[in-house]
Amino acid sequence: MNTLRKLNCLPSLRSAGGAYRLFAGKDQKKDSAGQTTRQPEKPAGKEKGKDSGKASGKASGAGSADPGKKATKVTLINGEGVGPELMSAVQEVICAVKAPIEWDVVEEFQAKDSEDVSPEVLQSLRTNKVGIKGPVDSRHWQRQIRKQFAQYAYVSLCSHIEGLDSPYGAFDVVIIRDQMEGDYSGIEHRVVPGVMQTIKVSTTAGASRIAEFVFNYAVKHKRKRITVAHKANIMRMTDGNFLEAMRAEAEKHVDDVIFEERYLDTSIMKIMLEPHTCDVMVSSSMYGDVLRVIAGGMMGVPGICPGYSVSSLGTVFDCRMKACHALAGKDAANPTGPLLCAALMLHHVQLDKQADQVECAIRRVYKNTDIRTKDVGGKAKCSEFVKAVCDCLEADN
Repeated sequence: MNTLRKLNCLPSLRSAGGAYRLFAGKDQKKDSAGQTTRQPEKPAGKEKGKDSGKASGKASGAGSADPGKKATKVTLINGEGVGPELMSAVQEVICAVKAPIEWDVVEEFQAKDSEDVSPEVLQSLRTNKVGIKGPVDSRHWQRQIRKQFAQYAYVSLCSHIEGLDSPYGAFDVVIIRDQMEGDYSGIEHRVVPGVMQTIKVSTTAGASRIAEFVFNYAVKHKRKRITVAHKANIMRMTDGNFLEAMRAEAEKHVDDVIFEERYLDTSIMKIMLEPHTCDVMVSSSMYGDVLRVIAGGMMGVPGICPGYSVSSLGTVFDCRMKACHALAGKDAANPTGPLLCAALMLHHVQLDKQADQVECAIRRVYKNTDIRTKDVGGKAKCSEFVKAVCDCLEADN
């Protein structure tokens, strides 16, 4: 009966927002109401550059690890503020689903006497190639880890969660943004006293790299439309260069993907008024950050939208939450985003059965109960939401 209930849950997830997949195909079909739905997906193996020896094969049973399966070691960065509580929630849920994950927990994310990334974080990520992190507010720290690991893109998977009040209806949007260039290049200086300048960078190599990744992502996941958000009408050289790279890559995929160009303001209007028509949206760093926050707010709150940083050196999962120091230790943070990131991470290491169970349990809590944290209109504590998710997992095992 529990197995049947679990199987009945999964199609509703995909019609409401789509299951999160890193390595999967998505066949789009129209339902009777004309809405786009996505069919169940199968993993297509690891991407080039991933450590293929760490997590091969399938789990033998629903919610139980294969005794012969080697555990995958994952770097866990607690972060600051509510971070340790959220990462503890991730560990609890991964334990409840009985996924063979061995945690390499890094308590000190910053180097001593500075905001630099600690040597322990760098060494752990270089060794494990996969990590999940809690919030870190320091812009310097975030910029350094991106540069240390050449995290050139960030992928956000934003979809409606049934049970959360939203005027936007069902939607399933992937937002991919550059992380190394554009307005977030981090190059600033004082021209003269009272006049400061930030330099927006766009290189041909960087723009071509993000364009290639976006179109390969769309083809792999059977996404049918790519929308590039830009302001090339104003910033003709920088945004123009980004746009030209996207156009050049689009020429290679004319039979696979519909490509469209929209100004940033039009893209924002499109995602808010007709989110069900949006599929993959791509832009440079600052524009993509704006789109990501808007899409997260459409889900419920910005920190609820899971994602990951792309690099050939390893993949780091996080939902870009604020550290919320005022809530630290009060058991009041919303663990939804980190738990959805954990499901993404399980797919990444090819523990697809456990990943489906975790995502299904999260969505079932929202759909079938009134257990909500305060930020989304409820009264539950973080631990109560986590317990409800774990109870769903244990009920199916």
